[in-house]
Amino acid sequence: MNVFGRTHSGRAEPLWKRLRLGILILVVLLLALSGCSLFTTNAAPLSGKIHISGSTALLPLAQRAAQDFTRAHPKVTFDVEGGGSFTGLDQMFSGKVDIGDSDVYADPTRYPDPSITDHLVAVVPFAMVVNPDITLASLTQAQIVSIYTGQIKNWQGVGGPNEAIKIIARPLTSGTRATFRKYILNGADEAPGAVALQKDSSQALVDAVSKTPGSIGYLAVSAVIPQVRVIAIDGLLPTPENIEGGRYSFWSYEHMYTRGLPQGAVAAFLDFLLTGPEQEVARALGYIPINALHTSLVPPPGSGAQALLSDDQRKQVS
Repeated sequence: MNVFGRTHSGRAEPLWKRLRLGILILVVLLLALSGCSLFTTNAAPLSGKIHISGSTALLPLAQRAAQDFTRAHPKVTFDVEGGGSFTGLDQMFSGKVDIGDSDVYADPTRYPDPSITDHLVAVVPFAMVVNPDITLASLTQAQIVSIYTGQIKNWQGVGGPNEAIKIIARPLTSGTRATFRKYILNGADEAPGAVALQKDSSQALVDAVSKTPGSIGYLAVSAVIPQVRVIAIDGLLPTPENIEGGRYSFWSYEHMYTRGLPQGAVAAFLDFLLTGPEQEVARALGYIPINALHTSLVPPPGSGAQALLSDDQRKQVS
């Protein structure tokens, strides 16, 4: 029996060498099919501490997502704080936190670092809220402007009771305040007599409105509680349908900013926020999932939302 094979050169090659090569190929194929690798090992479990601060409108989702992520990655811990969008952006820029939450786009003139990375995680609807003693169903945008600029000081001026209007205002650190000024007040400042909160917090505002007769304020839908009344703007409520249909303009993207591309646990957490289950958590908390965006969500030209977009983004939607 012939125990030799033939090479292309015509020289004999021992059969055992051919068999050895065949066995080696078979082993590699089996390893590949089983999901193993000759060159890699299992990745180490995620670990470390992630520090987040900023938008109180985004705080409920940030806190809930941190809890959910920790269940899957118990070696990762979180420190999640509010303080306002501009506080979060400032702390992100200075390296004090890993993630800065914001209701507004980071102004490149204030944060001049091209490595700053924007991660859109949800859309937040904002609402006008009043103390339950005010039974009006709706205000026009023009009426809201007149109230907040001090032209109308009594609820009678907009068809309400004979009661002084008490404005509960957000501090300068608030991204919700910046959004309100852009969307609703067309850049105007609030009246000097407004009762300004000392610390930016959606929770503090809703508590103040609930306890102050005749008061009015604005906050994220995610922070609304039964002890206050949501009042429509031009007859429209901050529903996903009205926002997605382009009929209600008081909303914003929710941003999580990092200085540079995120790595390790931070990158994994930001990816986790965009997964289907966690976006459904966002929906349950009152946000609109970022993966549900439609072209109708692009702010119309000339709206307050446009003023919050970067130059490149304005070019894309104009």
